Amino acid sequence: MKALSNLNTGITGISEHGSLICCHPPVTGSPAISSECARSITRFLFLLLLVSTFLVLYSCGESTRVRISGKIEAAEGRTLYFDKLEVTGPLLLDSVRLKSNGSFSFSAGISEPTFFRLRLTGNNFITLLAEPEERMIIEAVGANLPGTYSVEGSEGSRLLKELNDRLTLTRKQMEPLIKEIIALEEGPGFEEEMERINEELEEIIKSQRNFSIAFILDNMESLAAVTALYQQLDDANYVLNQTRDIQYLKIVAESLSKKYPNSPHVKALAADAENQERNYQISRLSALAEQRGEVITIYPDIAMPGIDGDTIRLRSIPDKYKLVLFGSSLNPQSVQLTHDLIPIYNAYRNKGFQIYQVSIERDRDEWIRSIEFSELPWIHVVELGEGSFSAAQAYNLQQIPSNYLINTDVGVIGSNLTAPELRRRLARALD
Repeated sequence: MKALSNLNTGITGISEHGSLICCHPPVTGSPAISSECARSITRFLFLLLLVSTFLVLYSCGESTRVRISGKIEAAEGRTLYFDKLEVTGPLLLDSVRLKSNGSFSFSAGISEPTFFRLRLTGNNFITLLAEPEERMIIEAVGANLPGTYSVEGSEGSRLLKELNDRLTLTRKQMEPLIKEIIALEEGPGFEEEMERINEELEEIIKSQRNFSIAFILDNMESLAAVTALYQQLDDANYVLNQTRDIQYLKIVAESLSKKYPNSPHVKALAADAENQERNYQISRLSALAEQRGEVITIYPDIAMPGIDGDTIRLRSIPDKYKLVLFGSSLNPQSVQLTHDLIPIYNAYRNKGFQIYQVSIERDRDEWIRSIEFSELPWIHVVELGEGSFSAAQAYNLQQIPSNYLINTDVGVIGSNLTAPELRRRLARALD
């Protein structure tokens, strides 16, 4: 290894055995380089390229990671779950069992603003909106995460907390008034008291609505505005539930589509804004047609036997809004969807809404038992067999469960709606 003493004239590399070598001209003054030296130089440069590439990739990977850490007090021994909130639903990423000091730490690689959730149980959770490279610190009390948490290091999450705190305040203001209504008995002064309570409720709701609109207009380039668009006062009422509120969906969708064109949440918002705009135009045309004495009923009719054996015709149902629901008692997804629809049905059954469920079954008795067991209160008809089904063909059914929302004056105005989507549409149409 004498060559190591002449570093000014040699190039240091790595030998085939892993030891350092020094390549230099074999003859003093000769420009030639030995083949062994050439191979060593090539291997050295290749290794250098690999190391450089790894460092670049590692650096890029680190720069897009969000880190969420903090402490959850009074939650020793409980499991804290870390979910990514996707358009299709929550995706569990990680979990940790909390020790006596309640400390935790999670991280995830992201390339754009992303919704996450920290939860102890299904209804005890914190929703976060993270940006790449953020280092977020969360502190909360285990008994009530959403009501006690603080967040640092994330502007999007701070905005979500602002929304959560304001809606929580509104609900607390409404609660005693709702209890007054429930306890109110008819008698002298009943109407005056009811009017007073309703006026107070309207003022509270109006204040929340004004706050939400101002928040949306101030934060149109943040995905926090998406959350503001879909906040609910309770299970049956959205904060923004007026027809003209479609304009806020449109302007936020347009703003965010320019900034985050690949975000699944932004794409879903844009699609919803387009659907609601289309439904509004259909409803407007329907109203004009009704004024002219015209009736449009463009949807396939169905006439099938109900539970008692009598034929029930879809067109004979007088309600203006009807959900044709295809399912089966043998299909778990159908069973879950019917369970999710019960509170929606109860909220709007007396306001012009009905569900017409077409069950595709093998056995009539099993079908009836499933309805009675689940206590499904709407209209049920059945199509028995294993071959082709006329009702399914009429609606070009591709899968079960499937559903079609019908406006009696117009026809089919929506298909394969989730329970939240259905509730939102009925709220706009019937509340």
